[in-house]
Amino acid sequence: MRSLRVRLSAALLAALLAALLSISFETVRRADAVLGPEIERKAATLADSSAALIGKALALGIPPDRLHGLDAHFARLVAENDDVAWIALEGPDGAPIQIVYAPDGERTQTSGVVSRAVPRAEGAPPLAISVGLDPAFARDVVANLWIDLAIVMFVTAVVALELIYVGLGDGLYAAIEGVERRLHNIQRGDLRSHQPVEARGEFGALARALDGRIEKVHAAYAQIRDRAMESGDRAARQALEMLQDRFGLGQMLGTAGAGRVMAVRAPLFVFMLAEELTRPFLPGHVRALAQAAQGEGALAGLDPAFVAALPMMAFLAVVAACQPLLGGVTERLGRRRALALGGAIGLVGYAASAFADGLVPFAALRALTGFGFAMVFVGAQGYVIDSTEPAQRSSGMAVFISAILVAGVCGPPIGGILTDRVGVEGTFLVAGLFAGLSLLLAWLVMPDAGPVRAAGPAIRWREFGRVIASPSLAALFFLCAMPAKIILVAFCFFLVPLQMEALGATQAATGRMLMIYPIVMVLLVPACARLADRWRARAGFVAVGGLLAGASAFALSAGGADDPARIALMLLGLGLGQALSIAALSGLVGDYGRRHAAEVTEASVYGIFRLVERTGNALGPPVAGALLGLYGFADAAMIVGGAVMTCAVVFGLAAAALRPADLDVEGVEG
Repeated sequence: MRSLRVRLSAALLAALLAALLSISFETVRRADAVLGPEIERKAATLADSSAALIGKALALGIPPDRLHGLDAHFARLVAENDDVAWIALEGPDGAPIQIVYAPDGERTQTSGVVSRAVPRAEGAPPLAISVGLDPAFARDVVANLWIDLAIVMFVTAVVALELIYVGLGDGLYAAIEGVERRLHNIQRGDLRSHQPVEARGEFGALARALDGRIEKVHAAYAQIRDRAMESGDRAARQALEMLQDRFGLGQMLGTAGAGRVMAVRAPLFVFMLAEELTRPFLPGHVRALAQAAQGEGALAGLDPAFVAALPMMAFLAVVAACQPLLGGVTERLGRRRALALGGAIGLVGYAASAFADGLVPFAALRALTGFGFAMVFVGAQGYVIDSTEPAQRSSGMAVFISAILVAGVCGPPIGGILTDRVGVEGTFLVAGLFAGLSLLLAWLVMPDAGPVRAAGPAIRWREFGRVIASPSLAALFFLCAMPAKIILVAFCFFLVPLQMEALGATQAATGRMLMIYPIVMVLLVPACARLADRWRARAGFVAVGGLLAGASAFALSAGGADDPARIALMLLGLGLGQALSIAALSGLVGDYGRRHAAEVTEASVYGIFRLVERTGNALGPPVAGALLGLYGFADAAMIVGGAVMTCAVVFGLAAAALRPADLDVEGVEG
């Protein structure tokens, strides 16, 4: 029964994917049918124009073998047209008088040859321009089309799952979950009453029927207990108390607040997707603006790579600065209004960024977008906290985090495909549409709880010193949390997109490369979290994860910077390392906070932790930009990786040295 929701989702996805696969095959078939003739028409145009040009030269009396500059003309045509394997001027016997090959072109390996006669005077020996077509070009186009279609199918499946859970979460799926929970509890001998299921349909009716049976048992128990109380039978009362403790008779389970969290998933996912669409092209676009602004005012003399980091730093710095301050604001506004306002700000920021023609206006718009991002993030997180009891907080936060991670998987490849087809400006406008859609979804699917009285700031600044005074927390924050965010932003948000652009990769290829890290995180973080808790080795997981994440940069050594496979290996290693450490790191914050900063509230400890993380995010672009300008891609990455490894080693040694007195964590808490 527990797998019924999974099977239902799988059946819906299977039907969707079957339809998408059919459409994809038809798309590729039509593309293949159109591609060949289009390539031949293009080659014919090249041959005609070259033949006309050579014919004019021959009419002036220049011999065919004395056509100076012909080789340069042919070389330019070959370089500008990837579908051309070679181009030649051929004599009457078909032998080439002048021929230029593409770097990998061979005259015997072509998918076809298009020839056009050179205009000559009557009676002159015939000459022809022949263009050999590269057989790999059409194969590469079809292969890339299949890759793009596979990415679209994957993202469509993920988005469909989101829509399924949003559309059916409070109806059919909620009823199925209610039935599953009741049957599971009955199987374990737990007969406590449940909160009612409001959904209609067969599963809702079944859940209410089960509730009716349980209520009859409770009523019978209450009658027997009342009779025992009236008769004064002490043995009967003790036996009834044992039954109550064993089966939960006369008791009710707490509110199922975690189910309400699903309402925030859709607007949060859509807004985060808007930002993730910009990942593949943003560093390159900013660098182009920086190069255009070079020499202007305060930017004069600064390296373009460092200047390119400034708008990204502006976005992340605003997010870091605003998050501690916006908790009370979103409470006073109401969580739904806060998400809608953040979506509106994001809509303006993304749409205006499409038309920003200077570095400074673009940086200002990125800062505005960062404020909207922080508003959505804090409002969604606050909604999760408002909607769940402490015992349900972990499952509620899992919904929150998974929406962000799934957006990280889907956004970069789709953003890359969009950029290749509609350009940077068009992709920014699409991101703005997604931000506007998140506004609409927040208004439609989230309950209007209205403003509430602010409980106070998440961070009380007078407590900052008390937290940092703890050696364990200071080591955890500044040797683990901050370096983890610096290396993440430096690699995934800055260095890798710029290097892929330098290698001539398409934006779609860059987006696919950036998928590696979030996919590893989605797949491995839950398992690593369970192992860290089971083995009671959170500090060890954090240290080893930092070492692995830092060591990933050395995949670029010995000339690996120009090899996309080495870059992919680096991102894989980064994902593995951070999957090991991220959950354990959050758990250690609570453990160390309770032990070594007991006078500080847990909310403040976590608030300071998040602030340190966000500060690391903001430092990532300028650190990476400065190192890139000084040392180049590979050395910059290895310097950052080496620094992260050093921090992890120092933390591991400190944990081992101080463990008996300071860092030992008994059991699994938080």
